[in-house]
Amino acid sequence: MASELPPIEPRRLHAMHHRPSHAEAARFRLGTLLWFAAITLLLVPMATLLDIPIAKWFAEKPLPNWVGLTLEGLLYYAHGTGITLILIALLIFAPSKRWHIPRLAVLAAGGGAVSTLTKMFVLRPRPNSLLLSSATNDHAWIWSFDWTLSHIVDFEPSSRAFPSAYLATAAALTVGLCTLYPKARWVFATLCFGTLMQRLYCGSHFLSDLFGSAAIGLGWTYVCYHPSLMGSLFEKIESDDATEKRSRMIHSSTASDFVPQASTNAGGLEVKKLREESTASSQSPPSTTPENQQPESPARRVA
Repeated sequence: MASELPPIEPRRLHAMHHRPSHAEAARFRLGTLLWFAAITLLLVPMATLLDIPIAKWFAEKPLPNWVGLTLEGLLYYAHGTGITLILIALLIFAPSKRWHIPRLAVLAAGGGAVSTLTKMFVLRPRPNSLLLSSATNDHAWIWSFDWTLSHIVDFEPSSRAFPSAYLATAAALTVGLCTLYPKARWVFATLCFGTLMQRLYCGSHFLSDLFGSAAIGLGWTYVCYHPSLMGSLFEKIESDDATEKRSRMIHSSTASDFVPQASTNAGGLEVKKLREESTASSQSPPSTTPENQQPESPARRVA
């Protein structure tokens, strides 16, 4: 009689069925993410006090040329071309992460879009459009708001300083990538910081603009991860993939546990059957077919 198949350990089953996805693991960080967004937003008026001195320092180009070229290259991290290459690399070299690509794409595109929409309401000149040699701290407080969008006709994103779409995109993308690859978080943080430095180096933004941009990027990330907002949509996409992976894992684990035992039982039954056939053939009487009968001798026929 074949032995019963061994059951899977309860802890192993629990780990298979209840292994959290990346979105579930990042949910507890949502509160911290919102706090960081609020803090960076509150730093905007404080950083305004340093806007003119920092802008003057970068306007003098005190850094070597190779530093400027490096910062220009790092800007591709928040550029459409660089983001596209990152997503393609994930699809090719990390196919198990392919269901996280939609969230990363929305993080990057949404951060830039929200920043561009904000620029429509904030009329603030860029540092490179001011005569910084004669500028004072009063010039840093040139904040004008167009709530009625009366200047929408001549709206040009490249002429307005607040906020930076590049940095908002980099901040949102950095959080998404750090959630997927926490061990490489310092690499992504360095790329994000390089984007911030490049915007200061080229004179496109004040320091306060960049703090506000980071707040927008973090706020948009909160929207994309919160389950009551857009997070539920992405969690459904990613949970379907996680469920498929767990089912394949359970199936492969079950097969590896049960197939050797089943094959052993089948082999034992086959050997037992061969032995029974051999024993039955040895105990059966000799065959009396006509071919095995010996002809009678002539003497026996005469008698």
